[in-house]
Amino acid sequence: MPFEIRQCTNPTCNLRIPIDPDVHQGTFCPRCGASMKRIMNISDSQQESTTDIKKTSKMHVLIDNVRSIHNVGSIFRTADGVGVNHIYLCGLTPNPDDNPTIAKTSLGAELTVPWSYHPNACHLALALHEGGYTLISLERSPGAVPLVQFDLANLVDHPFVLIIGNERAGVDPEILEECDHVVSLPMHGQKASLNVSVAFGVAAYWLSQG
Repeated sequence: MPFEIRQCTNPTCNLRIPIDPDVHQGTFCPRCGASMKRIMNISDSQQESTTDIKKTSKMHVLIDNVRSIHNVGSIFRTADGVGVNHIYLCGLTPNPDDNPTIAKTSLGAELTVPWSYHPNACHLALALHEGGYTLISLERSPGAVPLVQFDLANLVDHPFVLIIGNERAGVDPEILEECDHVVSLPMHGQKASLNVSVAFGVAAYWLSQG
């Protein structure tokens, strides 16, 4: 259903917002209470994706002890967009069966991206490695390669697992030792890292080009 762009008629307010007319039936400004006028519609075609990202069997994701339901839901949504084949939820990471509120952030992506739960990420990482998967951790550790300098030729013809660790502790040291590659996102401000779901999105889209 198309959205409408509405604008407040009060010149001192002048709020301009998108409105779903099926949800918001009122015509009054939520900020000042003045009447609002419809400026234009946002067509369905405008909201459709202009890029056809096909699901790739090469990329899998291992999420180890990410505690935030919001972060997990966001990762699911991004994983769907980038064409991730499978998500492994490990440790204390919430899963959609036990935490239905994940769907609020994932917008249903937990139904489109296959996933499974595993209590011990170290055991799983070892099994995946022995099964022929290339393991790539996203972590700011000594020797990590800045993501944009990572040679995507390393991923040609090989299924790989992108590993994301705990929001504060990062990736388990034993998993790092098992990995083929460790990549990082250089930080240019005062903070040491990005939110884990944001960092995942950056890395997933970059590595999907391999």
